[in-house]
Amino acid sequence: MCLSTTKKLTEAAILSSLFIVSTIIAVGSGLGYGIYLDFIVPIFFCIICLKCEIKYTILSSVSSVLIVSLVLGNIGTAIWISQGMMIGILCGFLLSKSTTILDDMVYGSILGIIIMIFIDIYGSALIGYSFMQEFQGYSDILVNKFNIPRNIVDIAYYMVIGLFPFGTVFSIYYLSLIVGKKLNILKGNSKKKLLIMQSFKKCGRFICCSKKVFYGCVFFIFTMEIISILGIKSNNIYIKTVLMSAKYLCYYFVIRDGYTAIQNFILSKYQKISYARILTLVTITLLATMFKITAVILIIFNIILDTKINIRIEQINIINSYANSLVHK
Repeated sequence: MCLSTTKKLTEAAILSSLFIVSTIIAVGSGLGYGIYLDFIVPIFFCIICLKCEIKYTILSSVSSVLIVSLVLGNIGTAIWISQGMMIGILCGFLLSKSTTILDDMVYGSILGIIIMIFIDIYGSALIGYSFMQEFQGYSDILVNKFNIPRNIVDIAYYMVIGLFPFGTVFSIYYLSLIVGKKLNILKGNSKKKLLIMQSFKKCGRFICCSKKVFYGCVFFIFTMEIISILGIKSNNIYIKTVLMSAKYLCYYFVIRDGYTAIQNFILSKYQKISYARILTLVTITLLATMFKITAVILIIFNIILDTKINIRIEQINIINSYANSLVHK
């Protein structure tokens, strides 16, 4: 075993010990719920992943959750901790890759939905509680007591399920970068991503998805719409929730990314902010009145821009050049 491997394994073991002790104290005293399990646990394992690599982080997380669950004897807490660990490791893995920040948000949000569903399945089996079934109960109340149309309630339900992991992943992603900077462990891709996020006002409009992710989302949306037109349905609540929540997340990223690309093209070609403001008003109006048609129009314009001028590659090159200039300051 080489020296670097031994060092990383030792560091992971030390950090695991620190996590076990702090978790037992925090949860055992009743102070560990809420902020600790929702934020500190995932940030902790994101930092371990950035410092010690993913394989040692996974080993650390498995041993930690086993010891904590055996000591506390609380299966519910162990399940909650497991979710935080997986989100943290996911964020740490994404931060270390050369993907764009928006690509990370797409991957993280969709995988976050799957993690949340996975934990809910085990939680309902082991402790008899399912937050998804609880949410579904609230949906039924809105339909039956307040006479809100089922399709509107379902859209709101799937959007909430999709936005929850999106917000969690974004929070852990950014907070881990801040903590990583304080600990001086950021390097390479993670350091560049921090610099980009800190300079959002200057370069935020150029942050975009890669072609692969953007058109992957487009393909997924069209596939789901075709399935809906054909009347194919799944009776499994978990499969249906993952697919529908992922669809609405993909709509968000496609519309956000598509609109931004068109706006950047208009600003670069005509150099007039008034044109960009008109585009914003028109886009918002069309989305409010013809949501799906507007999404298709944005996709078509983006296909043209990617074909003619490779606008996504240009935007990514601008971001990378700016980040590299900050790194070498």
